[in-house]
Amino acid sequence: MRQKISGFTIYLLFLSLPNLLHAQIALTEWRSHLPYSHGIKLTATPDKIFCATESAVFSYNKNDNSIEKFSKVSGLSDVGISTIEYSHENQVLLIAYTNTNIDLIENNTIHNLSDIKRKPISGLKKINDIVFINQFAYLSCGFGIVVINLEKKEIKETYYIGENGTQIEVYELAFDGTYLYAATEHGIYKANINNPNLIFYSSWILMTDLPNYKNNFNAITIFNSKLIVNRSDQNSNTDTLFVYDGSNWSAFDTRQGIQNYSINSFTNRLIITSDSLIRIYNKNLEQINKINNYGWSIPHARCALLDQTNTLWIADFEAGIIKTSDYVNFDSFFPNGPYNTDVFSISIEGGNLVLAGGGLDGAWNNIYKPGELFTFENEQWNSIIDYSIRDVVKVLVDPTNPNVFYAATWGYGILQYENGKPLNHFDDLNSTLESIIAGEDFIRVGGLAFDSKHNLWVTNSGVGSPISVKKYDGSWEKFPYGSIVNAPTISDIIVTRNDHKWIVLPRGYGLFVFDNNGTFDDTTDDRINKFSIVDQDGKTFNNIFSIAEDLEGNIWVGTYEGPVIYYNPENVFSGQNFFAHRIKIPREDGSGLADYMLGTETITAIAVDGANRKWIGTENAGVFLLSPDGTKQIYSFNENNSPLLSNNITSIAIDHQSGEVFFGTDKGIISYRSTATQGSNEFNKVFVFPNPVREDYDGPITITGLVSDAEVKITDISGNIVYETRALGGQAIWDGRNFSGARVQTGVYLIFCTNEDGSKTHVTKLLFIH
Repeated sequence: MRQKISGFTIYLLFLSLPNLLHAQIALTEWRSHLPYSHGIKLTATPDKIFCATESAVFSYNKNDNSIEKFSKVSGLSDVGISTIEYSHENQVLLIAYTNTNIDLIENNTIHNLSDIKRKPISGLKKINDIVFINQFAYLSCGFGIVVINLEKKEIKETYYIGENGTQIEVYELAFDGTYLYAATEHGIYKANINNPNLIFYSSWILMTDLPNYKNNFNAITIFNSKLIVNRSDQNSNTDTLFVYDGSNWSAFDTRQGIQNYSINSFTNRLIITSDSLIRIYNKNLEQINKINNYGWSIPHARCALLDQTNTLWIADFEAGIIKTSDYVNFDSFFPNGPYNTDVFSISIEGGNLVLAGGGLDGAWNNIYKPGELFTFENEQWNSIIDYSIRDVVKVLVDPTNPNVFYAATWGYGILQYENGKPLNHFDDLNSTLESIIAGEDFIRVGGLAFDSKHNLWVTNSGVGSPISVKKYDGSWEKFPYGSIVNAPTISDIIVTRNDHKWIVLPRGYGLFVFDNNGTFDDTTDDRINKFSIVDQDGKTFNNIFSIAEDLEGNIWVGTYEGPVIYYNPENVFSGQNFFAHRIKIPREDGSGLADYMLGTETITAIAVDGANRKWIGTENAGVFLLSPDGTKQIYSFNENNSPLLSNNITSIAIDHQSGEVFFGTDKGIISYRSTATQGSNEFNKVFVFPNPVREDYDGPITITGLVSDAEVKITDISGNIVYETRALGGQAIWDGRNFSGARVQTGVYLIFCTNEDGSKTHVTKLLFIH
């Protein structure tokens, strides 16, 4: 497969127009938000240093200091990087992914090679390292060695070099001009490169004169005509370096408590990287320098590279690319992004995004992940890692003050932050929250939601009062409905337009709906209902994964068999049969049968955009955009037909100002700028972009700041209508063409906007230039 690649530089051009500062990507475009600090491998082209991270690739240009990011958005075929290497002879950059997919990048063109990924292999499918010999790339894999013909861009052959041709993990290869050496989990093997039968295991000789020769050897290189290997002892965390001069082996460096990650050889220097130390040796294997501190951090080096100017480049697992020329002063380079790919919950208000990187296991037990919170504001990611708390499972930005957000934890109560700094920590000592173990700090909070009066409602699992509220004045109240809820876990909560609280009881316990009737200290006027979901055909659903209220007040619930909808949610307290509805889609094949919309999918996330369309996230099928009534599928995005990072969606949130939709996945976060925004109540800030429309522009023209679902008519200066449409929420899109599909002529065009009943109007102008 061939496609053009386009690097995305982090030096963004900030437009001076205030309405555009918020949206850094064009309509219907994607951008990924990946961590770039975790450097694992470096390779160099004549003018760039490429760094592979666990999630993506970026490059540093040595000439102009610019940085480029590369991901699925810019054309890469996959996510999750295993290793990377550049062939100067063939001028090919090879990227190997953790799922064994491969990209060959040549002359800015990507050639995907997915043979290993697609082939069923019973062993460990991974690619550890790459060595180029002439027109071939030799891949060290979890099951053996794979050879790629770079000219033909195809796999030439595979070597299974273990005893009797068994699979064996090969970590790294080295070549001395005659012999190919393989560092494996069971020793060092060698074979003559000129042997035409390398495909036969008997051609590969285990070097038995090496001490403990069947041990695990994870790194190998040729330096000053000598073979250097690393024996890795993960049990004692003590690695030993051996040198082979062609006749004898000898150990030359053993470090207690040091794990060596790479052995890097250059003309007159050998560089060993480990998690806290970088050692530099001369040709006589004498240590002449070491780096154990950058001045601001200890090293977490995974790979090192010495260029022709003797500048040392380091792939650091905490600092991306490290550069030094004197081993005293160090510079760090990596694009901005969240600290890692963990996404469990996302919230956006006022252009400020917060995500929680916590999680739980399938039985809703703690996994004790440190408190991970990531904020995205003014196009910058910031990371908050709090080791005093664990398992942040829900975040909520304050709609009245987007600089404030709340973080719910599964065992440590609720934290309140302002401008990225801790403001309050609510637990059983300063709130009505309760611990599941009396006298111990173990407060499980799974849901957060504001009501119309800015009271914060909270779900609290495993206790007698599972619902609490932090009132607008800062005081707390709780509601003792534990015996009625009667569920081991309580997760999400939404507060509807009429201030009813809909609460998800996961793991088969249904829904709990609660109305406090505007009072906090009087439970006698409360209305409550716990029930299982039953659809119009009598089918019962209890496994619930997500919930949302749409713009018409309907409640959408995500189950393990698609979405169900409550069209009259106000009847929940009526005492009558209360049915949900599943949307049926006729097959149109003459059978008279119908299928349920997404009826085979587990719905993990639901978000409603400004046009009342539903963004539906699934466990295994990616993302779907449904029409307002849910009967039409507008988009289907998955990892095969889009830059979506994974088909496993964990959360969806929408920036209603810009229309950008953020998708949390099990492989990180990515966003897509949709065509719908939130409508306004008045035509106060109507804006047209671009304006004027130049002769070389042929993209969409956006009209923003409209009242919800406004009718838009565009006329020439004589009053002839050339186009009309209805806004998607607060935004209308025009392609610059008339009803016949022809691009309109040069001139001034009037844009007439009215609300649905015609009581509010607005007129603005647009100039076309040819």
